[in-house]
Amino acid sequence: MTRRSDESSGSASELLAGHPVLRTSDPAQAADALERVLPRIPVRLRTRESRRLKMVMNALDVGSVTASYLRFGTDIHLVTGETESYYVNIPLHGRTLWRNSQLRLLSTPSVAAVLSPGMRGEVVWDGDCAQLCVMVPGARLQRELENHLDRGVAAPLLFEPSMKLDSPTARGWMATLRLIHREIERPGGLLTHPLATRTFENLLIDSLLIAQRHNYTDALSAPGREASSRSARAAIELLEAHPERPWSVGELAREVHLSTRALQQTFARSIGLSPMRYLRQVRLARVHADLLDASPEETTVAEVAARWGFVHHGHFAAAYRTRYGHAPAETLRR
Repeated sequence: MTRRSDESSGSASELLAGHPVLRTSDPAQAADALERVLPRIPVRLRTRESRRLKMVMNALDVGSVTASYLRFGTDIHLVTGETESYYVNIPLHGRTLWRNSQLRLLSTPSVAAVLSPGMRGEVVWDGDCAQLCVMVPGARLQRELENHLDRGVAAPLLFEPSMKLDSPTARGWMATLRLIHREIERPGGLLTHPLATRTFENLLIDSLLIAQRHNYTDALSAPGREASSRSARAAIELLEAHPERPWSVGELAREVHLSTRALQQTFARSIGLSPMRYLRQVRLARVHADLLDASPEETTVAEVAARWGFVHHGHFAAAYRTRYGHAPAETLRR
């Protein structure tokens, strides 16, 4: 979802430039935009040289996740209240310092700050800093954690507050962010399709649980309980009955009352595939059957592929050729 722009669009060199929220030199407007785009995070904003303030804010929602680009153009002091969401703050250049009486977090392009709900403090923002902020609602992240653990959690999820961006898991999470940015800037990109939006939202949330250590990391790494053959068969039947649905592993696991880990283990053990790879095979088979029955004068390959949940034509065509030995257009001509 593109957010409303209060002033003119930003420069193409800015991150998320195609999704502007605000460009202003008014401190009151700047504070209002922060609270509006990043909800339930009350802020007070101070700058010693308000005449030099040149705030730019761009933002995009990927499902429940909000990604925002922010710079002020001058040194800023922010005081934040408690929030119900998780924040990963990634300076693109420059640095910020988040602090309270117990903790000091220096963020640079190599170290991001990860703030959990309940944390409150102040931010000293250098004038040359531009930052990407990723916000995930606390309830959404905890629900995903409980689904992976296959149980409720009593203690709140708390991340370690510093993320080293050169670690292998953090690089994977950042690669997901870069892919999302490429797709939103590309005309007709994947994020114009609701199926892809849900997929990217789930990927961002799941990979954050893996990329950044927290108080449930060890529990997530422990072996999950084995799924019964009845539950596994139920999952397979759901995929075969409704392959066109925008399934995620988490949603499928919830439908059959399993954790995602238990579902993945039973698929690997019983059929040697992950749930999503099995789903792709089912979808390819449906496309193949429809193309054989269709008339090339009345139907296109893209229409049939989209009907069965394929949103990226290049990936679909490559998978189809691997499975059937020829291009989907050849099947249609037959």
